[in-house]
Amino acid sequence: MTRTKHCYMCSSDSTSKEHVPPLCFFPEENEIGRDMRRNLVTVPSCETHNSLKSRDDEFMRTVILMTAASDSNVAGHQFFGKLLSGASRKPHVYRSFLKRGGAIDQGKRHTYQFDRDRFDACIDHLARAMFFNAFRRRWELPILVVSPNFFGGIANDQLIPHRTTQETVQVSRRFLDPMPIKGENPDVFKYRIRYDEANEAYAFAAIFYDSFEIYSFSSRN
Repeated sequence: MTRTKHCYMCSSDSTSKEHVPPLCFFPEENEIGRDMRRNLVTVPSCETHNSLKSRDDEFMRTVILMTAASDSNVAGHQFFGKLLSGASRKPHVYRSFLKRGGAIDQGKRHTYQFDRDRFDACIDHLARAMFFNAFRRRWELPILVVSPNFFGGIANDQLIPHRTTQETVQVSRRFLDPMPIKGENPDVFKYRIRYDEANEAYAFAAIFYDSFEIYSFSSRN
């Protein structure tokens, strides 16, 4: 790892502050009636890793809201107030984010497919930014991303979990369990973070809108 005063992701000079998670995840006070943008986390960023990735930020928010909108009032607000209006303005962009998958529960619910590599890259940025915010240096090892909200396929009208994902989530939860839950705006975003310097291991867990969980884990071994 490298101590740096530059961008949280690379050695370029920082030109702005990147919100972590992106600002588009947080509704404005005049939209929802309360301040949900209190003390947002920011990190120094270059142009490439801030404004030039705005389309990726929209993509990540879309994937998360498609899962969380039915379980959270705040996510539902963002879904109907932001995502649908964005989709009406840029339908070709939002069509590229998700592809309709199969139906489950006797056709009552539908699944969607998305670019998992792109999503994992978005979470990779998020995990590295949160490490930089906590420890003021870059994390440079590869990061594994898993979520219990994602499934491997459909069989017998039901979703099939990833066994490897389930196991990794359980390991990450145990590793993070001693750490406090943080986040100034927990209805939108709360997290746990742990760095084991002796073993050079880093774990980060985020919960969006009280319903979408994501885990990131990285270590020298």
